[in-house]
Amino acid sequence: MASENAGCRMTCKERLRRMAAGGRNDRVPFMPTILEHAAALLGRTPSECAQDSRLMADAHVAAWKRYGHDAVTVGIDVYNIEAEALGCEVRYYTDSSVPGIVSHPYGLTSNPFPIHFSPESGRIPLVLDAASSVAKSIGDEVDVGVGICGPFSIAVELVGFEMLIEGIADECPWVRRLLESVTAHQIEYGKEILRRGLGLVLFDSWATPPLVSPNGYREFIAPYERSLILALKDMGFKSVPLVIGGDTRPIVQDISSTGTTTLLSDYMTDIQDYLPHAIERGLVLRGNLDPSLLVSATPEEITREAEMRIAAASGYSRFVLGTGVVPYDALEHSICAIRTYLEKDSDMVSNR
Repeated sequence: MASENAGCRMTCKERLRRMAAGGRNDRVPFMPTILEHAAALLGRTPSECAQDSRLMADAHVAAWKRYGHDAVTVGIDVYNIEAEALGCEVRYYTDSSVPGIVSHPYGLTSNPFPIHFSPESGRIPLVLDAASSVAKSIGDEVDVGVGICGPFSIAVELVGFEMLIEGIADECPWVRRLLESVTAHQIEYGKEILRRGLGLVLFDSWATPPLVSPNGYREFIAPYERSLILALKDMGFKSVPLVIGGDTRPIVQDISSTGTTTLLSDYMTDIQDYLPHAIERGLVLRGNLDPSLLVSATPEEITREAEMRIAAASGYSRFVLGTGVVPYDALEHSICAIRTYLEKDSDMVSNR
């Protein structure tokens, strides 16, 4: 293990296993969302690492050796991968901008959608190869997974947000056909990820209020997330975190009923609004720090925010401290300050 991690008293894997079981731990687990920032550690652009499996793998290994975070999710532009494989055009950049979708191939039609999974489509094999390489390098000490998208977020990219929301409002049959097809695609993707011995994290942040109404989420999004999560669990995944950023308090009950193993309280929300739901279902509760702090705030300001988030969790033993997506230009010493703070105060977890 790199010298930066010498203070760890157990491996990251051991820490997460104990936390997930509700046992007493040596410290609060630290799980920042490191994607494009990993590229910065190599002095590369996000687009360079997004298109090269070796660079993507090297970037995530470098990030873990620097920060020692308790789980590694491999990817740079996770919301593009499946959509690109299904026909969306992605624009790449020569600066620090993250690659983005620029076309919606099904936006002019509501006919049946030709959606079929192939492990060779688009950059899917590139991401899988990168994650497998990361797991080979550091997988004995830390869980390594792939970021995949929820059905709704993929559907948004395929048809465009406005068309999809209008279809939901009008209860158009093609919306459910699309979501069913995308869900089936993700189930097959999950099988390929499992075959490689990797974990996964499910991202579906297009589903957050106020982009979608609570009723829209309940009727048109949660059922497909639930179907996907249950299928992933049935095939052998023990951990299926569902990440929906933003203020999800209006739909927290619906999220917690999808089968997710993690409930996210993003930085603009009160952890106390999520804690009862996590306790009731025995879920991991992730409290996020504002990632913009990692660019401009002092280490003292950042650790003070971390302390407040941890205190709000009231000693819940399945609590983890995270961040939103770490910016490309985040300050390395700011991220290290959080982990150093957690390691210095090892009495912040109880057996609640």
